[in-house]
Amino acid sequence: MKLSDFRKIEKMYNKKFNIVNNNYSFIIWGLAIHLILLWGVLDVNFHSPIIQELPNVPILKNAPAKRLVLFVADGLRFRTFIEAPPKFLKHIMTDIGAWGISHTRMPTESRPGIVAICAGLYEDPSAIFKGWKENPVDFDSVFNQSYLSWAWGSPDIIPMFTKGAGENVHGDSYPPEWQNFDIMHGQIWRLDSWVFDKYIDWLREDAHKVKNTERVVIFLHLLGCDTTGHTAKPHSRKYVDNMNYVDWKIEEVVQMTENFFGDNSTAYIFTSDHGMTDWGSHGSGSTDETETPLIVWGAGINAFNFRQNVEQVDITPLISSLIGAPIPINNEGVLPWQYLSTNNLKYINHALLNNLKQLTYQVKANHKMNCENNGLADWREIELDNKISTFDKDSETEDLNEKLKEIVNTIKLAKKSLLYFRQYQRTRFLLYLSIIWLGWIILLFFKITGVIRPRLNSFILLITNCVFIVLVTMILIMHKVSGCNNWRLPCYAFLTMISFWLATRSIIIYTVKLKVCKSKYYWTIITGIIFLLTIMFIGLTYRFALSIGMLFITLVQKIVLKSSQSLFFWTALSLAIFPLLPVVEPYPRVYIIILSICVVTLIVALKMHSRYRKAVEIFRLIVTGLIYLECIDGRSWISWTILSTTPLYIFTYPMQLKKRMQGIVLGLFCPLVLLSASYEPFFFIILALHLSCWSQFNVSSIQVYQSTKNPLTIEELLKAAIFMLYTLLCFFGTGNMASVSSFDPSWTRHFVTVFSPFTMFLLILLKLSIPLMLIGCTSHTLGSSSIFLGVLLLGDCLSLPLMYYVTPQGSWLDIGSAISRFTIAIFLPCLIVLLHYLSYPLITFSPNKHKFYINLKKDHIV
Repeated sequence: MKLSDFRKIEKMYNKKFNIVNNNYSFIIWGLAIHLILLWGVLDVNFHSPIIQELPNVPILKNAPAKRLVLFVADGLRFRTFIEAPPKFLKHIMTDIGAWGISHTRMPTESRPGIVAICAGLYEDPSAIFKGWKENPVDFDSVFNQSYLSWAWGSPDIIPMFTKGAGENVHGDSYPPEWQNFDIMHGQIWRLDSWVFDKYIDWLREDAHKVKNTERVVIFLHLLGCDTTGHTAKPHSRKYVDNMNYVDWKIEEVVQMTENFFGDNSTAYIFTSDHGMTDWGSHGSGSTDETETPLIVWGAGINAFNFRQNVEQVDITPLISSLIGAPIPINNEGVLPWQYLSTNNLKYINHALLNNLKQLTYQVKANHKMNCENNGLADWREIELDNKISTFDKDSETEDLNEKLKEIVNTIKLAKKSLLYFRQYQRTRFLLYLSIIWLGWIILLFFKITGVIRPRLNSFILLITNCVFIVLVTMILIMHKVSGCNNWRLPCYAFLTMISFWLATRSIIIYTVKLKVCKSKYYWTIITGIIFLLTIMFIGLTYRFALSIGMLFITLVQKIVLKSSQSLFFWTALSLAIFPLLPVVEPYPRVYIIILSICVVTLIVALKMHSRYRKAVEIFRLIVTGLIYLECIDGRSWISWTILSTTPLYIFTYPMQLKKRMQGIVLGLFCPLVLLSASYEPFFFIILALHLSCWSQFNVSSIQVYQSTKNPLTIEELLKAAIFMLYTLLCFFGTGNMASVSSFDPSWTRHFVTVFSPFTMFLLILLKLSIPLMLIGCTSHTLGSSSIFLGVLLLGDCLSLPLMYYVTPQGSWLDIGSAISRFTIAIFLPCLIVLLHYLSYPLITFSPNKHKFYINLKKDHIV
C-alpha cells in the first residue's frame, strides 16, 4: 500500500470521526460521557438488586398470626416520637409489645422507605430515571406473597403495589390534590382520617369474608406527619398534634379489630418510612432522617420493654414470618427473631431457615450474573448448601437454641456472600470508568489547546484504528463464547475502548498549543490553579474552604492581574463571609427577605434614571414583598406572572451592556426572592456587584458579539478556575451538602403547595440556577468561549478522585454525601457551560431589531 493510500484512508477517518473539531459531535459525546459516568458509578456501587424468576421459599405452617395490620406514619422521625411518645403507643412499648429503632437509608427518589419495609430491598439506580411508581411490578413484596392484601393511602404509594399486581392485592387512595403543603389549609388530618375511615368501612362491610382467612396483610399509609413536617416542621405543635391524632385513631382501630375478629390472631406493626431534619426536609442522610420508630405487638410477639434496633429491610421478613407467607424473593433483610414469641422456638427456626434459603437463592443468582462461574460452584455456595441440608435433616433436633444460633451465623455468611458477589467486579468496573473518564479529559484538553499537526503519521493512525476494531471484535466474540447473559461487562469494556481510541487519535492528530505567559508570575499562576482545585475539593465537604478561596481570589486579582477596583475587593470579602454563616434554617427569615427588597428598592430609586423603568421595577418589588408577607396569595397567577415575564422585562432594557446587565440582575431578583428563605437575596446582590467588576462596561458603537476561539492561555485557565469557584460558591454560599441534597417545600410555597414533585423540582432547580445564570451572562464579557471549556476541564478533573469516594459501605450520611458530592462535581461544570450559551439571548436579544447583537468592549480587568 502506498503512502497516498494511507493519506486517503486517514482523511476518510478524519471526516467521519473527528470529534474534536466537530462541535455537535463533541457536545453529544461529552454529554453522553457525563451521563455514562454518573450511571456507571451508581451501577457499580448500587447495582439493582432486583432479579426476576427466583424461586419462592415455602409457606410456613402454624403461623402465630392470621393477619397483620401495618401502620406507616410517613415522615415520623424517632427523636420527636421518643421525646413526647403518644399515650397508646407508649403503653404498647412499655407493657405489651416490642419496640426499637428502624435504621433507614437516605430517603431519596431511588429508594423510598416504603419499598424497604414491604419488599426488603434498598437500592435500584434504575428508579432514578424510571421512578418507582412507573415501575410497580418489577419487584416482589409482602402483598404479592400474601393470600389477600388491602392498602389505603397516598396516590404516590399505593399504586406502586397495586397497579399491575394480582387479584389478591386491593387498594385505594385519595385524590392527589389533597396532598397540599399549605398548613393554613387546615385539612392535613384528613389525609390520615380518610385512611382510617376506609379501613373502618372495610371492617364493617367486607372483613367478614376473610374472618378466618390466613396470610392477610392490611396496609395503612398515613401521610399527615410528613405533610405537616414539611410545612410546620417536625418540632412544631402541629406535628406533635398530628402524631397524637394518629395514635388516638390507631387505638380506636386496634380495639375495633380485636372486637370484630376476637381470635387474638392479629399482629400489628407501627413504623415510619423516614424521618426529617429540623427544617422539614429529607435527603441528606442525617440521623434525624434515618432513625424511625418501630413498635410491634399482638399475636406471636415477644413483649419486652427494652430497645431492639433493626435495619429497615428487616421488617419485611418479620411481616412474612408473623403470617407464615413466603419472604419476597429480592429481600435483603434478616428476620429480627427477638421480636417473635420464644414460646415456639421451632417455628422461629423454620422462619430463619426460610430467610436463609431466600438469601442463598440470591447469592447463587448473583454469582451466575458475574459470568465467572464456568459451571462451578463457589465455596460460599457449597458451604451454604451444606448448612441448609444439615438444618433440614435436623428438623427434629431437641437443642433448638443451638440450632437457632447456627442458622443466625449462617445467615451472616449468606449476607456477606451476597455483598461479595454484588461487589465482585467493582474494581474492574471502576478501572473501566477511570479510563473512560481519562480518555474524555484528554479529548477535552486537545479541544481547548490543540492544533492539527503540520505533518501527520498516517500509518500510526491507521494502525490505531485497526487495533480498535480488532479489540472490539475480540470483546464481542469472548462474550458470545462465554454464554453469559449479563451485558454489563462487555458494554463497559466497549465504552472504554471507544474513549481510549478517541483520546489516542487526538494525541496523534493534534499538538498542544497552550499559550504560556512570559510574566514573572508564571509559577504563581500554576500554583494558584492547583490551590483553587484543592480548595474546591475540600469545599465540597467543608464550606469554610470556599471563604479561603475567595480571599485567595482577591490576592490574585490584586497581585497577578493588577486590579485596583475597591468594589471588587470589598464584594469579594463580603462573599467570603457567606460560607461561614449558618445554612438556611427551618423557618423563613421574613425580615431578612424584606430588608433585601428594601435595599434593592432604594438602589433603584436613587440610581435608575428612567422614570418608566423605575416605576415598573418598584411596583414589581412591592408586589413581591406583599406576596412574601402573605398579604396577597401569589400561587394562582401573580407569582407565576412575575416569573414568566422576567425575560420580557429584561428585553426592555437598552442594548448597552451595563444597562442590560442591570436589567438581568433586577429581573432575576424577584423570582429568586419568592423562592428564598433567608439571606439568599443578599448573596445574589453582592455576587452581582462582584461580577460587574469583571468587565469595564462602556457604551460604544454596536457590534455583533463573537467569542474568540484562540487556544487557551494559562491566564485563561486561571480565570476558569476562578469561575469554577464562583460556581461552587453559588451552590454552597447559602447552604451545605445536606441542604442542596434535601427537599424543602417551603422554598416553593409561593408558587405551589399541592404536592407536585416535577413542578417543585423545576422550581428548586431554577432557584439554584439563578446565580449561575448571572455567572453565565457575565461570562460573555470575557471574550473567549475556551474559558468555559476550561471550567468543564477543571470540573471533570475534580470529579475523577470523587468517583472513588462513592461507596455502598459506611453510614448512610457518608454514602449520601459522597453521591451528592460526585453528582455536583460532575454536572455543575456542564450546567455552567450550558448556562453560558442559554444566557446568550438575555444579553443579545433585542425585540425591536429582531436580531442578536451586543455592544461589547473587550477591555477587561483580567
